[in-house]
Amino acid sequence: MSQVLARRYRPQTFEDVIGQGPVIQTLRNAIASGRVAHGFIFSGHRGIGKTTVARILAKALNCQSSQGATTDPCGQCVACTEIRDGNAVDVIEIDAASNRGIDEIRSLRDSVRYRPARDRYKFYILDEAHQLTEDAFNALLKTLEEPPDWAVFVLATTEPEALPATIRSRCQQFSFRAVPFTLIYARLEDICQRENIAAEPEALGLLAEAGEGSLRDALSLLDQAISYSGDGLKADGVRQLLGRVSHRQIAQLLQAIAASDTRAVLENLDLLLGTGVSATQLCRQLVGFVRNCLVAQAAGADSKLLETTDQQREAIAEIARLFSEEDLARFLQILLRTNGDLRFGHEERFHLELGLVKMTQARRLSRVEDLLGALSTGDAGEQKKNFSEPAGALKEPVEGKFAAANPAPAPATAPASPFAARVAAAPPPSPGSEAAAPGAGAKAASSPAGASFLSRAGSSGSETAATKSAREVPPPSFAPQAGASMVVDSKPAAAISVASEMAAAASAAFSEAAGEVAAFTAEVSPSPAAPLPEDPEGRTEQVLQLLEQQKKSSLLSIVDKAVWQWKGNDLCLVFAGESAPLAGLADNDQVRKSLRDACRQVLGHVPEISIERRAEAVAAKPKRQPLAAAELEARAASHPTLQRFKERIPCQVLRTVPYQTDHD
Repeated sequence: MSQVLARRYRPQTFEDVIGQGPVIQTLRNAIASGRVAHGFIFSGHRGIGKTTVARILAKALNCQSSQGATTDPCGQCVACTEIRDGNAVDVIEIDAASNRGIDEIRSLRDSVRYRPARDRYKFYILDEAHQLTEDAFNALLKTLEEPPDWAVFVLATTEPEALPATIRSRCQQFSFRAVPFTLIYARLEDICQRENIAAEPEALGLLAEAGEGSLRDALSLLDQAISYSGDGLKADGVRQLLGRVSHRQIAQLLQAIAASDTRAVLENLDLLLGTGVSATQLCRQLVGFVRNCLVAQAAGADSKLLETTDQQREAIAEIARLFSEEDLARFLQILLRTNGDLRFGHEERFHLELGLVKMTQARRLSRVEDLLGALSTGDAGEQKKNFSEPAGALKEPVEGKFAAANPAPAPATAPASPFAARVAAAPPPSPGSEAAAPGAGAKAASSPAGASFLSRAGSSGSETAATKSAREVPPPSFAPQAGASMVVDSKPAAAISVASEMAAAASAAFSEAAGEVAAFTAEVSPSPAAPLPEDPEGRTEQVLQLLEQQKKSSLLSIVDKAVWQWKGNDLCLVFAGESAPLAGLADNDQVRKSLRDACRQVLGHVPEISIERRAEAVAAKPKRQPLAAAELEARAASHPTLQRFKERIPCQVLRTVPYQTDHD
């Protein structure tokens, strides 16, 4: 019986190993310098040379043609030939998947104590070492940490994370990488030349791609393909053997997707599935092809990142030109998700059809960022017009096709919304003002510091231009703006048009409501930037309210028990009586930092905070009683801002939160 190609052409020296340059270089340097460790962990993908490198290392340490360890074993001596054939007495290979118990490890531990029968080192290779039980690993710990001078252990595994940390810390770990496509292709081509087998380049490319980074898998498929083809390797024969479709058929499918022709996509898919290829295999092939298209689009057809033959590079680049990088990235994401669904779904064909239809429809979508940008700049009409057109598609302009029946209105010069008109008419802020900073309006409406900034203007008796314009903004109109373009005879675009108008109206309503809330806050809120109130409790209440809004319950439970004493701009927290033991908890840097940050936001400056503990009690000012729930809901329901907001957008109040100040 003849040997299979994977065994016949198994590497016998370090130079024969391909795709593992860093590992080989490290081992050769360790042998040359005499720094060979007693324990190794070889981890990585299946069929990439872990056990092979372990055998070569054993030959390098035990080769009889040299006085000691050598980086180039002869391969002719008795030790080298026995290790190659798997008959060496002092090189013990153990299948840890079937010898995984503590009894096997105990016998191994007992045999380690005896010197080698003939060679310099007794070599133990534990294949699939992650299969050992926890008790077996524990029994191996002491031997692996302090073995005899003549013992070397190699643990080969595909799951290094399954090994205990105590094992990994006692060994040197080498991570083997998947063999690149180009190296597998070159190795297959070299073996075919040695075997005098004529092979088409596309056929070898299919075998190298099917190997998925494993040279042993690719050689096994080559053996099978030689037996199937007989006289030579043909691409069609290899394709039938592997259950794959040609790149030309994949390209036709992607061309139908580029044309947004759903019918053609489904018909091509039916033809491909009719050849006998499985939906899972076809989806995986689509993933690889789209990935290569994305690489060709981003790095060029000559990039070494392309996992394909030289004959297919130009064809892939031609398909990649039909799409943008964003389209290809979206396609790849859809296909990867579909591939995951196929692994657990029962109706594989339906999942694949749905994924391809998603790819067809994906080109008609616009990014959310583009839609929001169009709404904010008033170009929503133009965005809606181009929304249903795929990227790169050339279509007849709507104005030219329907000019006679629908004359185009005169372009309007007015802004897109009344709120935009108010903002456009407002004078530009000065460079040094707070309103000139980006996001100043949003910050003023959302943070306590912003509310204090608005309250400064209200307390001084003058309103800002933004507050006045927000008060005077009329209700937004739901009528379409002049000059807005519409998509004719397109149901998705019509739905998007209505949704865009509703979003624009909702945005205007929110803007109006925000302005009225800001104005209302300016009327009722105290001003921290103005001269501080005479009553220090005003400052205390503001800081405590901010801490409550920030949900710092642990900090509140401590500082709320203290008496806050303000001395100018400095703060002293007095813990007296029953709360005196809390002074130790409050006297730390984290509490001081949180209090300083809260005071900076509310008061506009950072006070010096001191902690004082007293045995006697200190009288504290009683706090206000909160409003009853019914009274709070009634006040909120009768507020004019909330009533006008409910007129614009149908909504309901789910919860009412009290916001009290010293002016309530």
